[in-house]
Amino acid sequence: MTIIWNNTLETGHRQIDLQHQELVELINELTAALEAGREFDALDDILPRLNNYVLFHFGTEEMLMTGLPADSAHVVAHRQAHGDFTARINALRAGAAAGEKLEAGPLADFLRNWLVEHIMRTDRELVTLLAPHQPVPPRR
Repeated sequence: MTIIWNNTLETGHRQIDLQHQELVELINELTAALEAGREFDALDDILPRLNNYVLFHFGTEEMLMTGLPADSAHVVAHRQAHGDFTARINALRAGAAAGEKLEAGPLADFLRNWLVEHIMRTDRELVTLLAPHQPVPPRR
């Protein structure tokens, strides 16, 4: 099932939203490849690109979090969520490299659910927390 980007997925932070759109496109590409039986393409091309982009995106969010108290509950939980996701993707890649079949349905469901849940809760909360720390543009 394809994720359709729409304004309900927006966090209100342009940089984060643009990166989320790219993640949605990669997840949709991976899902389509797996559903079409192109597991080789999914494993050798799309999943590594998704993994690299996720790491880039998580780095962006964590850089934005440096303006927040490092021990705040949100920062700790957000970083943990990133770590858990990365570990799950690494485990899937390792399993596939060891010959385990990568199932399109469960993987696509996991990616879609995780991304939408993460955007709707964790990233929206991050944007709310960042708002007071954003510089106010000068008035003209």
